[in-house]
Amino acid sequence: MHYDILFDTNRFNLSEVKPHFINDCCFGEDVAAWLRERLTALGMAVIEPDQEDWGWYIEATHQGKSYFIGVGGNPQEGALDKNEGEWRIIVEKHRSLRDKLTGKNKLAPDEEILSVIRSIVEREPDFRNVRQEQGT
Repeated sequence: MHYDILFDTNRFNLSEVKPHFINDCCFGEDVAAWLRERLTALGMAVIEPDQEDWGWYIEATHQGKSYFIGVGGNPQEGALDKNEGEWRIIVEKHRSLRDKLTGKNKLAPDEEILSVIRSIVEREPDFRNVRQEQGT
């Protein structure tokens, strides 16, 4: 189970495919670096952004719990600004095999890491349509 924090903006790169991207859709490097900087400033231990075939991710530790935080973006079709689009921050809690087998220690909708990230996103004046969704 994961929760997603979504928002719209044109601040980040959704148009220039970098030579080091695994796939042409691997946007989010700049968003992951931006979020890492803010989480680190709050005292969290956060790894450097790394890439998957769908986007970028960081891992953070908050209050003794470890989280995977994925970032991906989709450009808005027909937008004049090629960087206009929707960003998705995916938050998953790292759980032990035992926790997974017993259904324990799941990410709760009121877990503080979610409110921290959402608060960071909501403070940005050029981010619009901020919302949270539950994933599976």
